[in-house]
Amino acid sequence: MTTANNKAMVLAAVKQLIGERNPQAVDTYVHDDYIQHSPQVKGGKAGLKAALEQLRQLPAPGRQESPIVMVIAEDDYVLLLMQLTFMGKRLAIADLYRVVDGKLAEHWDATQEQAITMVIPGVEELGVPAVNKAIVREFFRSADGALVAPGYGGPLDFGGHTLHRMVAEGALVMVQSSCNGAVFYDIFRLKDQLLASHWRVSQVIPAVMPHENGMV
Repeated sequence: MTTANNKAMVLAAVKQLIGERNPQAVDTYVHDDYIQHSPQVKGGKAGLKAALEQLRQLPAPGRQESPIVMVIAEDDYVLLLMQLTFMGKRLAIADLYRVVDGKLAEHWDATQEQAITMVIPGVEELGVPAVNKAIVREFFRSADGALVAPGYGGPLDFGGHTLHRMVAEGALVMVQSSCNGAVFYDIFRLKDQLLASHWRVSQVIPAVMPHENGMV
């Protein structure tokens, strides 16, 4: 399947699974060999179904706009950045999916409580994903200030971070990394081959999780 098809499938799946809280949609959208990395959900399709059944017991939110504020897709990977209020808390959530044969095959996430809502402007700049990924990878390696545009406002030193995955589309690059017992999802917007904007969702990796797949 194409990147566009994978993106459309993930959005449709999330709408049914999370938006509609529909456990039956698991068989439609989720691969039989589904690998779960979320620290809140048990492994496999059965674990996801159980989590959705629990979610159905909570009061349904009123009519609201989609919590998805950014989508980055490349080949088999689709990253969703969401902002929502749950149980009275303002949360930022990064959801990363790997697609196989048109179904969700693997899922990672991180959830971070926020004091303020992240500002996500429209991103219209085009870019070459391979070039942008190379720039971000070099920045992770060297923290070269020459790669940063005025007003960037993000972290400058990623020393100690282990880079696990990168997903790039247009002017956006997402980096999944870990450092000091936490997982990080850093999203960069590039303009004129410089890092121009930055958003982050991070979460401490729990000592005990409901599966043995780890968070990365």
